Amino acid sequence: MVASLIMTIGFTLLVIETLVGTVANGFIVFMNYIDWFKNRKLSPADLILTCLGLSRLAFQAVVFLDQTMSFFSLSTHVWNCLYLMIPITWIFANTANVWFATWLSVFYFAKIAIFSHPIFLQVKQRISGLVPWLLLGSVGLSAITTISVVKTWIDGFSTLNCYSWHLSINGSEMKTFDSSRYFVILATVPKVIPLLIFLSSSILLITSLWKHTRHLQRNGVGVRDLNTQAHLTAMKALASFSALYLSSFLGFTAQAILILNNMNHTWQGMLTNSVIAAYPSGHAIILILINPKLKQTWVRMLHHLQCSLNEMSS
Repeated sequence: MVASLIMTIGFTLLVIETLVGTVANGFIVFMNYIDWFKNRKLSPADLILTCLGLSRLAFQAVVFLDQTMSFFSLSTHVWNCLYLMIPITWIFANTANVWFATWLSVFYFAKIAIFSHPIFLQVKQRISGLVPWLLLGSVGLSAITTISVVKTWIDGFSTLNCYSWHLSINGSEMKTFDSSRYFVILATVPKVIPLLIFLSSSILLITSLWKHTRHLQRNGVGVRDLNTQAHLTAMKALASFSALYLSSFLGFTAQAILILNNMNHTWQGMLTNSVIAAYPSGHAIILILINPKLKQTWVRMLHHLQCSLNEMSS
């Protein structure tokens, strides 16, 4: 009874997070598409945000589909039809999402941080031109990771199935193989490198901004100065990014442990997926709030929506 209640609560949270994430990421992608359609070009930051939003829309859709099938215990026939589509989409979209978020952190670090090292200055000058190549490389790396993981997964499944068939012929007990156990483990390991890059760039940027803010305050610049406020806002945003990113990675690690113990479709698995889904949704909201252009359009859109609702109710 308690487990069923927690499952219901976890699924409800997942639905809310998916809706919020879909609206927020869809809004980012749509607004950047309008800018591209008008100007036939996007700034490096907007290009990263667009790729990030698209990968998150795909990732949230496949997570929601997987958990919906599990929660409502849909038929085996439906599951078999999506047997390969779900893991392939899941692994590609999530790996791309992780790399895109990492490059966004690196881009902010290169553009905002204040260091005098020659290598950093070279990166600062060239980062805008490198962004398209970094994104393209991320797509290629995500595709390679997906192919490698799925191939290893299928090969392991086929090999163990043959071994189990041989055992059954000799009168031994048939051994079963749950290939999903190895799927999440193989899919989680490649995320360690972008996680380290993300955390390193975020920590360095927060340190740089903190030192810059302290320098401004020591020189008599008040905390109400616009430049100081901008730096403080960036520090808060990056701290939020890092917290959400780390919680998502820990969620994937916990999910791998649950799958190893055949507990992925329990209430613990549902809550773990809720934690994982919170990152792309919460991060998208923060990205909108710290971007003046997106924030202004978002507020205007909400105002029009509120006016429309008031007119309908009156």
